[in-house]
Amino acid sequence: MVIVSLSGCIDELVPLETSSDIPDPSVYEFDAFLNKSQFNGSFPRTSTFYLSTNFSVKVVHIVDNESFLDIIPLEDPTKKDVDILSNIVIIGDYSANTESSLSLFQNYSREQNVSAINYTLSEKVIKGQKHIYLNFSEPIRGYVAYTMNVPRGQDFIHIAHTPSVVRMILPEGYTTGHYLIGRARPQPNMIYYDNKGRMNLVWYNMGAEKSALVKVLETIFAEEIQTPTDTVKIIGVKFYKKSAPFHLLVATVILSSFALIVIADYLKNRHKLRKLRDQIEAGEKWEK
Repeated sequence: MVIVSLSGCIDELVPLETSSDIPDPSVYEFDAFLNKSQFNGSFPRTSTFYLSTNFSVKVVHIVDNESFLDIIPLEDPTKKDVDILSNIVIIGDYSANTESSLSLFQNYSREQNVSAINYTLSEKVIKGQKHIYLNFSEPIRGYVAYTMNVPRGQDFIHIAHTPSVVRMILPEGYTTGHYLIGRARPQPNMIYYDNKGRMNLVWYNMGAEKSALVKVLETIFAEEIQTPTDTVKIIGVKFYKKSAPFHLLVATVILSSFALIVIADYLKNRHKLRKLRDQIEAGEKWEK
């Protein structure tokens, strides 16, 4: 059963028309990516974003004993009637029926049948930013996947909560990291290529990072300053074809050559004009 509702600034719930499309898990990759992600004896939320160039991204979350997902989408103001989320797939079970382990998530990753888990969708605007809440009837363990429309094409931004692990997988043949064309911000904790040749960027967002000022105060007062446990981090990546840096270099060489030709022609003409002026001035003096 799926119930969709909308919560506005005045917290009024308005029923929305639900989609009759049957969830299709075959379009997603369910990978038990849990390496180095243990946190206080359990697995924090691990979110994998399969980026594309068609203004959509496939998202797969690994959730361990969680009762909701807080999704902060990037909105396109020119498309008001487009569903931000589609093809929501849940594979797992309620936490009361399971125990957290790596093998559990590995088994779920091989499952291709959608689980009978009840959830509701609601929206709420907080400080001008839309939040989409995917609420479960009780805490669950497993995978939650969906397709999300994004407005920025090859420039993706995600607002991550702590603790969490974020992985972004670029399309085949694409890369990032060029200082002029674009790079990932902040610097990923790990970069590797999978068996499909795709670049994988990983951030271990396990807690609030202390600023330099906080560290100085801790040194002065010889006492640890506690930072908030529930914080957010903006993670962004601009990606492009692997050939883009070469094309940029070629374009730079061509433009530089053209600029040198223009400058050389300008200097040549200026020299001719100066010589002609000198001749004219010399002729005027001779006539006198």
